[in-house]
Amino acid sequence: MDFKLPERGSWSRRPTPIQKLDRLSQEWGINLFVKRDDLTGLEWSGNKIRKLDFLVQDALLKGANCLITCGGVQSNHCRATAALAAKLGLRCVLLLRGEKPKQYSSNNLLDQLFGAEIFYLTNEQYYNQGDLRQALDAQIRSQGGKSYYIPEGGSNALGTMGYLSVFEEILEQIKDQTLSMPAFDSMIVAHGSGGTQAGLVLGKILHEQSALGDTKVIGVNVCYDKERSFRLVKDILWSAIQQFNLPLSFLSDDIQILDGFVGEGYAKSTTEELRFLKKIASTEGLLLDPVYTGKAMFGLSQTLKKADHSLGKNILFLHTGGAFGDFQLNAEWSEALS
Repeated sequence: MDFKLPERGSWSRRPTPIQKLDRLSQEWGINLFVKRDDLTGLEWSGNKIRKLDFLVQDALLKGANCLITCGGVQSNHCRATAALAAKLGLRCVLLLRGEKPKQYSSNNLLDQLFGAEIFYLTNEQYYNQGDLRQALDAQIRSQGGKSYYIPEGGSNALGTMGYLSVFEEILEQIKDQTLSMPAFDSMIVAHGSGGTQAGLVLGKILHEQSALGDTKVIGVNVCYDKERSFRLVKDILWSAIQQFNLPLSFLSDDIQILDGFVGEGYAKSTTEELRFLKKIASTEGLLLDPVYTGKAMFGLSQTLKKADHSLGKNILFLHTGGAFGDFQLNAEWSEALS
């Protein structure tokens, strides 16, 4: 069906290329391609700016001059929001889950450089942040301003349009015969707050008669357990269908989660995982991050090692950015590189 995307900004650099990883393809016995959404920009590199194209455009249309959002201390989404706010001359307030670092590094350092105002919250404060947001909103209004709240990861009905548009972008790249790429059997993406996978699933449903109509959209959960990850995608899908009055439905089978690769927990890395990141970098010159894309690619590799053919022969891995996260680790890298 035809669906017109909501109005969006043009801050992400798009389209991003799709490249084949020749040496890994040969080693793993598949045709492995990567969608380089780590190249959407430098300061806002990754998948978050795709969502912010829609969300911040909506904020501007509604007259907001302050963006409020939340995430972990090293959140890629918060860093991208702070960068875009700085470019547009907007105030930016970040509600970060975790203690204030003794030394700034990685995304948290960039948050400071971009001029964001930061509140560090305990887990309890973070999950009960409503009162704080109301107080911030009241303060901003008393100063003649207007705030716009963006949820964790930019993952809501409007934000997920960012990856519906990516699905359509991939479809156009497949149609371009000069690029010589197949219709993919599977798309693999790291799953955090659910909005990226939800957008891809929505794109598949909208274009079920296309060359990608039979493509599996698979999220590798790197943050929450399988059940919660499934619910996050399901809730965003329903919200998008309702908000945009889409005459669509979906099945449970449309939401596929490749479980078992959270490891020691969100944003925690084992030596084995970091050595895997080094292998990818030294084999393909591709820089993954330890929180999202590294665990997702590790999950893919481990699944293929089991001679699991359910993912098919032609696989597209979505590189959703996050490489700044490599620079928050110190002792962990020393052990992994020894």
